[in-house]
Amino acid sequence: MKAQQRKLLYVVICSALAGLLGYTQLAQAQSTMITTSTQPSGPSPQTTTATQTGDQSQASSTTAQAKTLKTVTVTGSLIRSVDVELAQPVVTITSEDIQHQGFATVGQLLNNLTSASSPDISKSDPYEGGPDVGGTYIDLRNIGTQRTLVLIDGKRVGTSYDGLTNLDTIPTAIVDHIDVLADGASAIYGSDAIAGVVNIVTKQNFNGAELDIYNGKYLPGGDGDQGQYSVLFGKTFSHGSVELAAQYQKQDAISAADRSFSNYPLTGNFPLNGWAPYGTQGQFYLDNNVYVLNNGGNSTNINDYHLLQTPVSSANGVVTNPGDYANINPYQSLQSATSMKNLFAQGHYDINNNLTADFTASANQQANTALLAGFPLSSSGLYSLQYPQYTGMELSPYSYYNPTNAPGQTPTALSFQRNVLELPRWNINKVENFRFSLGLEGNFSIGEHLFNWDVYYYETRYQGTILDTGNFSLPNLYNALGPSFLASNGTVECGTPGAVIAGCVPLNVLGPRYTSAMLNYIDVNGYEHYGSSEKGPQIDFSGDIVELPAGDLTFAVGASHRNLYGYDTPDIPSAEGLTTNLAGAPTAGGYNVSETWLEMNAPLLKDLPLIQSLSLDVADRFSHYSNFGGTNNRQFKVTWKPIDDLMVRASYGTGFRALTVGDLYGGVTTTYPFYNDPCDVVYGLARYNTAVARNCTNGIGGQPGLNQAALNAAGLGAEYPTGFMQETAPGSTVTAPGGYPVYAPFTQGGNPNLKPETSKSFQIGVVYSPSYLTGANATVDYFHYIVRNVISFINGNQVLDNCYALGIVADCQLFQRTPADDYQVSSLFMGEQNQGWMDVAGYDVDLSYKLPKFSFGQFTLESKSTYYSHNNTEQYAGAPVSYNNGFGSYWRVRSNFTIGWQYRNYGVEWTLRYYGPLKDPCYSPGYSAFPCTLPNYFQPGVGITPMTQIPSVTFNDVQVYWNTPWNGTIAFGANDVFNRLAPYFYGGFTSGGPIETDTSYAYDPSYDYGRFVYLRYTQRF
Repeated sequence: MKAQQRKLLYVVICSALAGLLGYTQLAQAQSTMITTSTQPSGPSPQTTTATQTGDQSQASSTTAQAKTLKTVTVTGSLIRSVDVELAQPVVTITSEDIQHQGFATVGQLLNNLTSASSPDISKSDPYEGGPDVGGTYIDLRNIGTQRTLVLIDGKRVGTSYDGLTNLDTIPTAIVDHIDVLADGASAIYGSDAIAGVVNIVTKQNFNGAELDIYNGKYLPGGDGDQGQYSVLFGKTFSHGSVELAAQYQKQDAISAADRSFSNYPLTGNFPLNGWAPYGTQGQFYLDNNVYVLNNGGNSTNINDYHLLQTPVSSANGVVTNPGDYANINPYQSLQSATSMKNLFAQGHYDINNNLTADFTASANQQANTALLAGFPLSSSGLYSLQYPQYTGMELSPYSYYNPTNAPGQTPTALSFQRNVLELPRWNINKVENFRFSLGLEGNFSIGEHLFNWDVYYYETRYQGTILDTGNFSLPNLYNALGPSFLASNGTVECGTPGAVIAGCVPLNVLGPRYTSAMLNYIDVNGYEHYGSSEKGPQIDFSGDIVELPAGDLTFAVGASHRNLYGYDTPDIPSAEGLTTNLAGAPTAGGYNVSETWLEMNAPLLKDLPLIQSLSLDVADRFSHYSNFGGTNNRQFKVTWKPIDDLMVRASYGTGFRALTVGDLYGGVTTTYPFYNDPCDVVYGLARYNTAVARNCTNGIGGQPGLNQAALNAAGLGAEYPTGFMQETAPGSTVTAPGGYPVYAPFTQGGNPNLKPETSKSFQIGVVYSPSYLTGANATVDYFHYIVRNVISFINGNQVLDNCYALGIVADCQLFQRTPADDYQVSSLFMGEQNQGWMDVAGYDVDLSYKLPKFSFGQFTLESKSTYYSHNNTEQYAGAPVSYNNGFGSYWRVRSNFTIGWQYRNYGVEWTLRYYGPLKDPCYSPGYSAFPCTLPNYFQPGVGITPMTQIPSVTFNDVQVYWNTPWNGTIAFGANDVFNRLAPYFYGGFTSGGPIETDTSYAYDPSYDYGRFVYLRYTQRF
């Protein structure tokens, strides 16, 4: 049945195309000549006319008059119209803005918008993995990256199998302008357009050549070099044009050691706090004690070990002596290194006055390299579901390197832990993207009515490989930790005399430095091959039906069919749990969608008192998905101009986000996230939240009670004399607040039972351009989104907090606690779920004024601000509402103010970027050294949750440019010219970074890393 539906859709599209081609030829034979511009919204180099010709005597005796028409398609509508009034707020970034803002990539430009929030994926988390790592993404309205649709010239770009579009794949050289529609538009564009739409409009009919060179770096320090080099060629001829662009961009890595906020877990203000519980000095567990190798000691001599020294803190919480803990931050990257090669080609050919063929093709290659500190090798952290013998491996009592395997000692198997910092882990993600589209577009007229049509086919393919180094082969590690002996030739051999394991190199696991032979034997690389594709045809037809008293009734109809597929295949040893690489099952699957839509725009009234114009736009889209069925979405838009200077606009619509391949078919993978156990009586929520303490003590949702009697009965009374505590390893309890990595992995994966997200969006605003103040413009828009059945991964902290703080029994059943594991959290599953709803509302305020030209130059002032009145979520029906506005990375206010000055061929741009204040959980309410300005903050539905106020921050950017006599432009500038850093997020350390950001450091990656100085040269030929 589905195959028949697809065949029928193709037949309809092909038949419609044939009919339109036939009518076009007929119209031409009747000497009806029409020339229109069908370019997307924004500046266009074309001037277009449509003239109806015929016998001169007939022309003079009829009422038909020659018309000059210029039809454009604006972002937010599918109707090509002569008279365009924007019923939704669209922010346009022009090519001039791109030159003057001092950013090198499309992604950087878009994330500078005030309507953008901290994206879900950044280049600032070395622990982040997966196909999308290394890209740049945009999150509009704090609603999520996957809920913003990206288009090129009004056409879908395609996404990864997780539904993300990497903005770095679009070369700035070909960009004419970027339209950002910050309003729901699913009825116009389909799935994913919940928060808004980014439409990247390319340069059309470009004639000549353009060379652009950009290079910059952070100063002082001289790191993080960023370069972009592009060339654009274009040729316009009598029947068409062609444009070719090539671009190379790169961004060097920044080491975490080179910034005070990343060199230490809790920044340079507290350099000894938050260190990892073990470093390169081997540790082992014996008789309920942890022993650590002395500096310079012999790892095989048990007398060269001392009892673990935990950090020593002053009364205010500042660590004064880290003991045997280690700082691993300097061994990893703050910003990953990326490079991108782009090729882009497009063109069109006018077959005749009514028919045009066009094509677009692009190819790019991206590489991203991130550095992660060496593997934290420990018995408790070794895990294999398929091969239990590799779980919890210990150093054999008969290993040559076991300090208890010596005269006078009783050989004992030892649990161990050691950071293998001498073998760094590299994550290298290389991906290729190919995209093309082929189409025909044309127009014809029937009497006074003009009609436009287009049909095209597009295809996008992603394919990539991830290389992970610095992991270990579990079978080889099993051999290397097993029995070994000193052979007669003076070398240490694996096995026993007469039963030597060929090729094996015994591991001195407790030693201060592993030899290259030891590392080469256990070291193994992990590979992951992934890809996705999206393809299908689309047909659009639009025009005006009838002339109403207030104007033409216009419409647009269309149909499309898309096939989506994705896969992710790890190497066999990793997939089977034979390495320390995060084991994962393959991901593979796909679906298809067929859609039809209709949009109509009716001018209702005009030229009346207080009604200069009033129009209504209605759109409806039906989408049928092969995996979940059909959905219907509508939108209503009104524009009203009471006077010439003022326009009022409003819209209401429903929307949806379809499930991605990753959502549905993502294979179950292991992961080692940071988490904070709420039941820890010293550093967890149980310390100050009575509801959490009660649920932990009594047990909830099938989880055991962690009261002192239960601990004593399990033989844990000596280890937990004052109550339950989180451990970093068996027998080693945490010694400070903060998130710690699990020592037995959690798992995560897709969910084939998910439902699509649905949404409602409402917007109303005014546009005021006073005639008495030429050059001044003001817009104010109110927006409101409600998203239901929200799809997202639920992390470990959320699962635990939902269980113990919110009492959600379903989440209590996603993990285990057993006496065998010291009641530590184990086997926690972080699957994707439909998690209730989001409710986001606020205002956009844009003001601009171009002053009259003075003898000393032209000044322009522009201010753009976004204010959120609320940002609320409910994870489950009946769960307490989370009020997120002003917390973590949910800024209540973002604002940009720019003043520009231009005199002849010289100009200056100065921009202030403002980020509002935030609240962040207190690192520890009892530690006076750490800010906790709101210790009694009451969080609705949760209770007392100590918070601290994070101040606002403003960054200053400046650029000076000169338009040279030889048709070039030289620009010199600095972003964050005063080298200001934003406030630190100490509380974010408990969750591995500021809340709702993608980083492992106490600094939001949306903020600047310091002063960035750049030079740009553009030459036009």
